[in-house]
Amino acid sequence: MQTRNWLALIGINIIVSALVVVTVLMVWSRVHQPETTCPTPIVALPTTAAPVPTARPVGSPTPTGPVFYTVQPGDTLLAIARAYGVTLEALMEANGITDPNLLHVGQTLVIPTGPLPTATASPVPAPGEDVPTPLPTLTPSGPPQVEIGQVLGSGDLAMEMVVVRNRGGMVNLEGWTLSNATGNVFIFPALTLFPDTQVRVHSAAGESTPSDLYWGRTSPAWSGGELLTLSDRSGAVVDTYVVP
Repeated sequence: MQTRNWLALIGINIIVSALVVVTVLMVWSRVHQPETTCPTPIVALPTTAAPVPTARPVGSPTPTGPVFYTVQPGDTLLAIARAYGVTLEALMEANGITDPNLLHVGQTLVIPTGPLPTATASPVPAPGEDVPTPLPTLTPSGPPQVEIGQVLGSGDLAMEMVVVRNRGGMVNLEGWTLSNATGNVFIFPALTLFPDTQVRVHSAAGESTPSDLYWGRTSPAWSGGELLTLSDRSGAVVDTYVVP
């Protein structure tokens, strides 16, 4: 009888313990159940499309103009050609120079920056169409025709000058002379006289330029009625002129 009672008590304890464990587990599961949260909706913002760059037309490069150089003391045509990376022949052709030694200080040279222009055929005018008159071109070739054009202010040192003209091809006057019978002799420096140009030789002192040369005398050189002689570097007489 006593044994049965003990077995009943043990069974009751087991049942109660089981109920307690089940109850605890249920409470525990409810307490620690993870909360389900509604995800925050993602709103897609409208994006502004990047502007498409407008294609710009690529213009042709601006053509470069001609290059000019002014001759300085001590310059040579070959040195100028080498400095600008062109051949001596191209530099001479661009400036119509036949003698590379004919240079003077202050002379302006055209530096060829590209191929020299080639001659193009002239268009044939239609019947009855007016033909334009071609403009004259400067031709540096041909024999020079240097002459004494005028003698002004003879006997007056401040006004005295001789005008020497060139009516032909380009010429270098270096070593040429102006002289009279009394022994007054002016020797030309290195100077290129182009076609249809002139140079004035002043007896007084001053600063020489390509168009005006100054002798630097302290007294007049020329007198009225005497013969003035222009000679080249070899001494050959080129022209004579009677001073008025």
